[in-house]
Amino acid sequence: MSEFETAHAVAQGFVTGRRAFLRGALAIGAASVMPLRLGAQTVSEGVLIFGNAEPPTSNYWDPAAGFGLVDEQVASLVHDSLLSFDAEGKIGPGLATAWTVKDDRTVALTLREGVAFHDGAPVTAEDVKATIDKLGEGQLAQSMVVVPGITVKITSPTEVEVVSPVAFGVVLNALAFIKILPKKNIDNPDNFKIGALGSGPYRFVSYSGNDVTLEANDSWWGGAPKIKTVIFRYIEDAEARINALLTGQVDILTRVNAEFLSRVEGNADFHVNNQSPPSQIVGLMQHNGPLGDVKLRQAVAHAIDREGIAASVMRGLNPVNYSALPTTSSFYEPLEPKFEYNPERARELIAQSSHADGVTLRLATTTLVPNQLEIDQIIAASLKQVGISVEVERLEVGAYRSSYNTYDMTLDTLAIFNHDPDFVLGTYIGAAAEQVFHLKDEKFEALHAAQRAATVEDRPAAVRAAAQYLWENQITFFLTDEIWYSIVNNRVKDYTRAPLVGENLVPRASRA
Repeated sequence: MSEFETAHAVAQGFVTGRRAFLRGALAIGAASVMPLRLGAQTVSEGVLIFGNAEPPTSNYWDPAAGFGLVDEQVASLVHDSLLSFDAEGKIGPGLATAWTVKDDRTVALTLREGVAFHDGAPVTAEDVKATIDKLGEGQLAQSMVVVPGITVKITSPTEVEVVSPVAFGVVLNALAFIKILPKKNIDNPDNFKIGALGSGPYRFVSYSGNDVTLEANDSWWGGAPKIKTVIFRYIEDAEARINALLTGQVDILTRVNAEFLSRVEGNADFHVNNQSPPSQIVGLMQHNGPLGDVKLRQAVAHAIDREGIAASVMRGLNPVNYSALPTTSSFYEPLEPKFEYNPERARELIAQSSHADGVTLRLATTTLVPNQLEIDQIIAASLKQVGISVEVERLEVGAYRSSYNTYDMTLDTLAIFNHDPDFVLGTYIGAAAEQVFHLKDEKFEALHAAQRAATVEDRPAAVRAAAQYLWENQITFFLTDEIWYSIVNNRVKDYTRAPLVGENLVPRASRA
């Protein structure tokens, strides 16, 4: 039996069964479990229900304050952005009907007229300015998608210029992601506690129990959505989640694993959608503890059989990435060294580290990532085999999100929200890096700034240099890609996804 098989067997002995990202940080993500409200009846006509393995980050509806899956699902339907993404990730119009890149720091946009927020107030250039200026102050989680000091100049009631203090080559991707908010809410942040207020195709109705409920905005500028009500339902237990799909209580399961896919194989009532944001499963490493030592981080990389986990637990669904970028990201290429599975090399690196006499890591596990409990136990067993002790603590998703960075390592997903590698690279700078990883690395910050400012011709090399630095230093543990497979009941017609985290294309879908 190989060391991986031994670790897998040990892990199986532990695995017998089956919610804010720290506010201002990336939304990453067994205490008490919220009761499931799953009745025996099927969902009503005109209602589309998603079954999710996680709840919203928090009951605070500022889309710029977090990065959770459900937060973005809600935000992508409740709010409009200046530009938009289609099913291929191409940029098109949104609240802006036309735009011109004037130079490497300035974009001029013409605003759509006659658009109103869901409370009836008009969407104005002042709202656009307040939204982007606030991000430019650098205090919000999503400030990472812009450069510090970015601002908006209002040139007429329907024309604005987005102005960056430095060259910002991925500004259009940012403008297709940033949700435009009412200035009155930005000026009075307590309003975000009441609910989400936008101008998008769906209105926020409630967050009650396990459900976030939205209703169609029939006066949306893009045309009335075909489905009246959309519900994002949190079902933590995996078996309950798949059963809810099979019995008609939910219409779509998100981010499913291989076992779930096998449960609907050959079933004519369902189909699988595999349109996915570029995404990777990582072990978030905290740099204010033992894993601040690069040798120990590199040892961890060699100690864990990523290929073995991908082949056995993930059943070949998720590619192994040899980079700090997902394999489906723009500019991805395999990097050296490969940090291949090599327990002996791991032991050598531990001996060279500041923890040669032994070290214990604390690892939090939860049910956020598909097959997370099993994978985490394999990781713990693998590290034990090279002399690293691991204390594993299981948390409910909400408890995990509020405490993940108090553990040395936690398995989670980093996805690209704006369809450009700048997004995931931005995780490792500024407030996001400090809160997610307890990391501040000036060398990487310079590399990150360089790839943002690079010309089209120079950008691939600049992105590669930034990714190479993260990879060589194993700033965090890069496990595999995560392809976001969704299982869809065939009563849902014309359901498509953009390569994004949210569900911005749902208004096109209908339900029989």
